[in-house]
Amino acid sequence: MSRPSSTIQPTALDQWTDRFLAYAAAERGLAANTITAYARDLTRFVDWADGRVANPALLTPSLLQEFLAAERARGLAPRSAARLAATLRGFGRYLVLEGVVAISPASELTMRRVPAALPLAPHRADVQVLLDTPPPDTPLGRRDRALLELLYSAGLRVSEVIALRPPNLDLDANCVRVVGKGSRERVVPLGSHARARLDDYLGLARPTLAAGHRVRPELFLSHRGLPLSRQAVWKLLKQYLRRACLDPRVSPHSLRHAFATHLLDGGADLRAVQAMLGHADVATTQIYTHVAPRRLREVHHRFHPRNASTRTA
Repeated sequence: MSRPSSTIQPTALDQWTDRFLAYAAAERGLAANTITAYARDLTRFVDWADGRVANPALLTPSLLQEFLAAERARGLAPRSAARLAATLRGFGRYLVLEGVVAISPASELTMRRVPAALPLAPHRADVQVLLDTPPPDTPLGRRDRALLELLYSAGLRVSEVIALRPPNLDLDANCVRVVGKGSRERVVPLGSHARARLDDYLGLARPTLAAGHRVRPELFLSHRGLPLSRQAVWKLLKQYLRRACLDPRVSPHSLRHAFATHLLDGGADLRAVQAMLGHADVATTQIYTHVAPRRLREVHHRFHPRNASTRTA
C-alpha cells in the first residue's frame, strides 16, 4: 500500500536514493553503519545508471541484473555482491511504498548464497598470554585487563563493552547486564577472573581516570576521563598483540569468537551459548560448531550407535 506523496515529487534517481536513506534512518531506525553501507551501494548504482536510466519508475529487473553482473565482472567479492543485492531490494520496496512503481524491480533479485566465514578464534594459550599482557599496576593497564577480560570471559561485542555503565554490573551475583543488537537485553555470568579484574579497575583505576574531569556514566574511560570509542579499543588491542608477539589478525570480535568456541569445545550446550551471545537465531550460533571439532568428535564417539562397541554396557 503506497503512502500519500508530497506535493513536489522528485524524478531523478539520485533524489530518490537520498529519500530512501533518510527514510531508512528516520523511520526504520537502522544503524548508522547500515545507512553508510546503503549509501555507498546506492552511490555506486547511481553512477553506473547515469546515461542508462534517470527515473526510478523506469528501472527493470534486467537492468539491475546487468548492474550486478558488471560489479561482479570488476571483481566485487561475493559477500559484498550479496549485500549490494540486499540494498537494491530495500530500495525497490521503498519505491513501491512511495507509489513510484507498482512492483519492485528488485523483488526477484537474488545472489548466490555466500558460505558463512569461519571466525578466527585464537587458541586458549594465546588468549591467556594476551589477557596477562596489560600491566597490572597502572590505571590504564588495570582498565585494559578488565576490558579485554570482559570481551573474552563474557563474549561481549566491542560496542556492548564501551556502552557499559557501572550499574550494568552485579558483582555480588557475578553477572553483567548487556543491551545488544535489536535492543535485546541479556544477562551474562562473570567468571572469577573477570570479577577480580573489574573489582581492581573500579576500586583503583577508574577513580583516577575520572578525577578532575566531568563525571561520565560509562564504565570504561580514557586517560582524559572520556568514554572509549570502538577505534580506541581496536588500537589498544593491536598494541598488546604486538607486545605479546601474537597473531595481528586477532580483533575484539575474535575474543567473542574464542568465548563461544572454547565453551562449546568444553562441552557447553549450544542453546546456552546462544543465550550468552545474544543471538536471536540459534543458526547464527551454529557456526561455532565448525571450529570446535574436538568436542564434536567426542560427542559422536560417546553417543552414536555405530560406536556402541567402543562403550561398556
